[in-house]
Amino acid sequence: MEETSTSSYRWVVLLLATLVQVGVSILQQAPPALGPVLIEDLGLSRAQVGLLSSAIWGGMLLTMLPVGLLIDRHGERRIIMAGVTAMALLALWAAQLSTFAWLLALFVLASLGASSSAPGGSKAIAAWFPRSQRGGAMGIRQTGVTVGGLVAALLLPPVAVGLGWAAGLQLAAGVALFTVLCFALFYRELPAAAGEHAIGVTNPQRVPVNSIIRNPSFLATTGYAFVLMGAQGAAASYLALSLHEEVHLSVVAAGAFLAVFQVGGIVGRVGWGIISDRAGRRRPVMVLVGLVAMASCLAMVFAKEGIALPLVAIFAFLLGCSVMGWNGVYLTLLAESVPIHAAATAMGASLTIAFVGMFLASPLFGLVADMTGSYGASWLGLAGWTVVGTALGMLVRETQESTKGHAHEGR
Repeated sequence: MEETSTSSYRWVVLLLATLVQVGVSILQQAPPALGPVLIEDLGLSRAQVGLLSSAIWGGMLLTMLPVGLLIDRHGERRIIMAGVTAMALLALWAAQLSTFAWLLALFVLASLGASSSAPGGSKAIAAWFPRSQRGGAMGIRQTGVTVGGLVAALLLPPVAVGLGWAAGLQLAAGVALFTVLCFALFYRELPAAAGEHAIGVTNPQRVPVNSIIRNPSFLATTGYAFVLMGAQGAAASYLALSLHEEVHLSVVAAGAFLAVFQVGGIVGRVGWGIISDRAGRRRPVMVLVGLVAMASCLAMVFAKEGIALPLVAIFAFLLGCSVMGWNGVYLTLLAESVPIHAAATAMGASLTIAFVGMFLASPLFGLVADMTGSYGASWLGLAGWTVVGTALGMLVRETQESTKGHAHEGR
């Protein structure tokens, strides 16, 4: 009876971890979603809106590793509660202000709290799910990022147009508070001994950070994430612009293909995870994703005026499926490569480095387009960039624990 109850509860864990990620992502996507209204109401420039959009993400680079350490020491429930609550309250404070400097400062502080969601939610999935279901579950949790972005894009602009930008930001903060309240009320952590057993670890001693970051497989996995995160940021930032300028689509039509790209990301995050579960391996799937990303970027080189629109839809879907869909398998492999009590630390360290790739690749993609006068060279360069990531993925070595059979299926 206890095993059945625990087996059923893991799906509650998945729902809660995904829900809180949706709440965090809606709030993080608020600045770009509210951008036109911020420009009109506060007189901000486009560059300032861009800085606000970066600020609510950028602070995560400073705290992802220390937050991971805190999660491993004090548990994911406490740290996620504190981090997401602080993020939402700071956003509510920002909604009362109207100066750019204050908004920028509060958004940076809010992003520090947001850094608890990724390592905390991912550790919860790694602890509660057996290996045969972990990849798919991690992929579903990762769809919270994309779903949050879609909800923000659909929900916040109409509210801001009707009631003002502050109302839109308050709504986003309110949703984040609601999701973290649900997490606080209904989530319970797996007992330490069961968590160690679930992920195939029998030695509960603390793992030094140095031993994690010096591990060659960790470095290869993180290098893969650095490259693919850069490709994700560049493709998400410039796909619609590329189609608008190269294929001469309207802004609305280009936006529709960006939505296809996002749907591909959702399908990829779940699908690649399930495939890795069925295969019993993560690395081959990561390499396959890298190859699909390379082919998709190469295909975008040929997205010019006159191309058949169904073909563009296929390109956009496969691009999203790869450069947006790799995250779940990567986080699953990372969690399986260390003891569960060090999983959040490993993910925090790796994600810190990976996010740097996003901040570097996107402006470089745009710079190449500006220098050449078209996006063809940018997509070609991005294809070459993903080849580097694929090569790094081939260097990953899965541990014996992570390649064992499906342990504790009925837990």
